[in-house]
Parts: sequence; C-alpha cells; structure tokens
Amino acid sequence: MPNSKPGSVEVGAATNGESAVRRSWIHPDSLVDRPAEGINIIHDVLQYAARTHGSKQAIGWRNIEKIVEEEKEVTKNVGGKQVTEKKVWKYFQLSDYQYWSFVEFRDYCMEAARGLVVLGVEKGKVFNIYAQTSVNWQMMGHACAAIGTPIATAYDTLGESGLQHSLDEPECQGVFTNADLLPTLLGVLPKTPTVKLVVYDGKPSDKVLEDIKAVREGLTVLHLDDVRAKGRENPDVDTKSRLPTSEDTACIMYTSGSTGAPKGVVLSHGNLIASLGAIKTLLGHHLKPDDAFLAYLPLAHILEYIVELALFFVGMTTGYGRSRP
Repeated sequence: MPNSKPGSVEVGAATNGESAVRRSWIHPDSLVDRPAEGINIIHDVLQYAARTHGSKQAIGWRNIEKIVEEEKEVTKNVGGKQVTEKKVWKYFQLSDYQYWSFVEFRDYCMEAARGLVVLGVEKGKVFNIYAQTSVNWQMMGHACAAIGTPIATAYDTLGESGLQHSLDEPECQGVFTNADLLPTLLGVLPKTPTVKLVVYDGKPSDKVLEDIKAVREGLTVLHLDDVRAKGRENPDVDTKSRLPTSEDTACIMYTSGSTGAPKGVVLSHGNLIASLGAIKTLLGHHLKPDDAFLAYLPLAHILEYIVELALFFVGMTTGYGRSRP
C-alpha cells in the first residue's frame, strides 16, 4: 500500500488570505540549518571528520605508472569527402589507489592554509579554483575555508573568455590550477591584474612557468607542494583568528558558461552547512561510512561539491577518477 503520511505538515495557522506555512513531516518544529551541533562553517566539517573518523581512509587517487601510445587511423567527413588521418591515442596504466586518512588530509589542508597566509592571501578576498576534480582541488578549497578566504569555482573546460570573467568579476587575489591548464591561464593573466598568486600542481614545462612569471612584477608562481612546505615551516601561523562566520561568503560558484559569460552564485557557509543538514535529515540513513564513493563529476558544480562534503562528514571514503592527485 502507498504511504498515507503526507510529505509536509502545516506550521501555524493561515493568515491574511494566505495558507499556513508547511514543513517536512520529518522536521516540523524548525528549519534544518546544520547536520550536527557545532557544525557552522566549512572548516568545522574538516575538523569534525578528522576528530570523528581519525585514521580511516578519507580520500584516494591513482598515480600514472605508464603511458602507452597507439597510433590509429580515423575517418571523418571534411567538406563532404571521407578523409582518413592518423591520430595518437594515449592509454594510462594506473597504480592502485593511494589514500590519506581523515587526520592526514586535515593536517595537509592546514599546511596549505598556513602557506597561503605566509604568501599574503587575505581574508575576505576571493581565491579562484580552476582545476579538475581531484584531491588537490579539495585541499585548496578547505585551505581557503580555514582562513576565511572565499573561493570562486571555474570549470576546467572554460576557454580564455570564461576564465577571465570568473577571475575578473570577483577580483580574485589568486588562482589554483593544474599544469595542463596553465597555458590557458597565461592568456588571461595580463587582463586580470588583481591576481597576485598562482598555485599549480603537476609538472608544467619550464617555458610556460617562465612566461607566467614574466607577465608582471609582483606575481608569485608556486607549486602546491611548495605552498604546503611554507605551512610546515611556519607552524605557529595564526589561522583561528581568520575563521569566517556562517554569514560570510564561502564560495562563488560559476556556471559553465554554455549560455554566455559564466554566472556566479554567491553561497555563504550557512547555505552550504544547511544543505548538509538537509542531506543528513533526508538521506542520512542511506549514507554508510563503510561505503565508498567514486568522484569524477566537476567540483565546480554545486552537486558534486555538496555531495563530497556530505560524504566527508559521514566518514565515507572518496576515490577520485582523475589519474593524479
């Protein structure tokens, strides 16, 4: 038989020709605004997960052990004629998953956070993440959240115009990206003068690094490993005084730009934490710490971002489909 219980219940009485307010029958007494007491900002989720789930595997990735190249003939239609050309296909031989525990991930995020402070990243000014879904994307996101620095997200598929818009409109003070995206970033840096720091991962060519450093004086370009090293070298850097409030902006999430310039949605810490509360209330009984999650959708989209945050909260292991951290 179908469930006869209504999906919502009335709260209070109808007034002035308006119907009564309705809330979910699961939580009729108040709006859900957090998944647990003491969880008010994104950084609270990081600390809660480390405290609660400890040495459990939190987050994993696979390294590229070997690249196999294979030349194939591809036929395509060009001007109404069938043309055959040769293309090189690359296949990756990957390692087993490598994991960090919840405590390790928290500690590495805080290394990055302290490193950003040492490098002059300011509280309240936006830092852009223009990168593929990965462990390092999450690390930079949590590092910024720990020092009151809002992030702006940019899809790694954006071209120069879309990237420029997502850097220029929120006046980003810095950007994190992947080595293979640095050439695109290079094309927009001369037109985004507020960017003072470029953090990257991977192994870019010496030429692209030299070209980026030459864009203007005062532009700092560092590998994420070097940022973390600065954090380890400065363990006493004060991050607690920079923690945001639930009303502060956590993220400006930009669209993919498929219908014009990317559009930014401003989200507070309270917005995101309330979403975690809703997920726990509605779906918590389905989310088990012993399960695992394969992450591959773009973290620049709110769905992937909030799902990964929720699973981190409940203690589920996340493994990234991308073939490097």
